[in-house]
Amino acid sequence: MAVYRDVEQAFLAELRAVVDSGDPVEVRGERTRELRARLVEVSEIRSRHLTLPHRNNNVFASIAESMWVIAGRNDLNFLSAYLERAIDFSDDGVTWRAGYGPRLRNWNGVDQLAEIVKILREDPLSRRAVASIYDPDRDFVASRDIPCNNWLHFLIREGRLDLHVAARSTDIWWGFSGINAFEWTLLLEVMARWLRCAPGRLVFFSSSLHLYERHFDRASRLLASQPDRNTSGEAEQPRFDTDWEDAPAAWEEWMRLEAGIRSGQDLSALNCNLTDPLLLAYIQMIDLYWAAQNGAEAGLLDEKLAGLGDGRLAAAAREYLGRPQHMQH
Repeated sequence: MAVYRDVEQAFLAELRAVVDSGDPVEVRGERTRELRARLVEVSEIRSRHLTLPHRNNNVFASIAESMWVIAGRNDLNFLSAYLERAIDFSDDGVTWRAGYGPRLRNWNGVDQLAEIVKILREDPLSRRAVASIYDPDRDFVASRDIPCNNWLHFLIREGRLDLHVAARSTDIWWGFSGINAFEWTLLLEVMARWLRCAPGRLVFFSSSLHLYERHFDRASRLLASQPDRNTSGEAEQPRFDTDWEDAPAAWEEWMRLEAGIRSGQDLSALNCNLTDPLLLAYIQMIDLYWAAQNGAEAGLLDEKLAGLGDGRLAAAAREYLGRPQHMQH
């Protein structure tokens, strides 16, 4: 198993492994380079923000999609505002048929996250805190949207909560670095707080870790331009601090604020009732994003950036806004 300090380090090393050692495989008419049965561990799960030149990652989209998943949603009206290509993976143009949100929060009436909280509060050493995403009753079909991440297992040992994820297929460029590492490290941090223990490690297994031909050149440029990156930023990140019992109201408030901001209102005018440090930082990021998208003056953007502090979250925002064509990313 390859062990990495944070998401950025994991992405760089695994991308280099795929580029240097991946086997050429053509799937559904698209050329890829592929590594099979890849096992990756990320230790500092709060350091989930990429600031890599040439990656052109959209940290705001990663935040929005992760919050959307944990809220149990699958509507493209929300997601397409941050991820324009989301509709390309929809069968009906309205939802993601296999969106992780409803499968985690409402699997035929079962809230799997609620069940996991219940299991591990009653027996912290239980091995039964499992969430399934792939559904054999629904997913052996022709569709643009078959879940790539299939199974989650939460395990508490020595007072720390680990999350083990199994995926059948992982596009390292759009999948792992774009959303998977972000959403699962966030869920791990959130679940650890709900269970009143420390967050441990994310262990991610991919049966097929691959890079599509459309990203070959960009991957080569990115890898050629990277200096040795030894910074660690876990301690700098705002932390999630909301009890399980209070989480539904907090998520509802976050989504209310997001909808208002997306419709053109400024966060300062929306009577924000969030007190959780991480949720507040993430809605401030959304406020910054839409201010930039709507052409706000540099002074206002600087003011909003200053409110985020000096951690890696703010660094990711600065990197994004510093790109000449950031509105296209």
